[in-house]
Amino acid sequence: MSRPSSPDRSSTRRSTAARPTDGELLDAARAVFAERGYAQATMGLIAERADTTKPTLYAHFGDKAALFRATVTREVAAVRNWVLTAYETAAATPLEERVRLAVMAMFSYASAHPDSFRMVFDSAVDEMSNERRALADTVTTHVVDRVRAHLRAHGRTPGPGADLLAAMMVGLVGQAAMHVSHSPGVDPIAAGELATGFVMAALRGLDPALLDHVDAGQHAT
Repeated sequence: MSRPSSPDRSSTRRSTAARPTDGELLDAARAVFAERGYAQATMGLIAERADTTKPTLYAHFGDKAALFRATVTREVAAVRNWVLTAYETAAATPLEERVRLAVMAMFSYASAHPDSFRMVFDSAVDEMSNERRALADTVTTHVVDRVRAHLRAHGRTPGPGADLLAAMMVGLVGQAAMHVSHSPGVDPIAAGELATGFVMAALRGLDPALLDHVDAGQHAT
């Protein structure tokens, strides 16, 4: 006589009263995508993490790609709100403190919300959504405004060099953030302090003639 097989977790479900919310499903998806990466995450693993069924996931979000995009959209919005709040807090502080708070915003988020941060900087995000690029644009716009204000305060008229300098700073911080997201042994706060020191050293040591040379290019064409 054959033994009864164990129940299939993917075919069992909570009671109607205990069905998971979209937020709970996205929390489970975030955890699995952060742990496994997009390629290795499965709808079965996500359903198990959410204590629900694969049909429920499909009913709420469609396929894995759609669920991934929905998760990324939510997590990028969370990062954006976090960093914009930090920028508002830093608005009235001296330049060095503004730079530090702006840079540390990204790394402090990584420390407080590691799964969310890892999701945002998953390499698959570049291929499957525009949200991270929109986040980078938001950050770059803020940094450009700060760099331009700093140059005006020092008697300089900001030109294209200011925009380039801001893009370089954002790119550096973004690449550092991506490295931290895939390096569990690296303390995000320590990494943020290092990135802050690097950016400030670059600003202090910048030869104004280099900015002038970039700005002069707009008049040479």
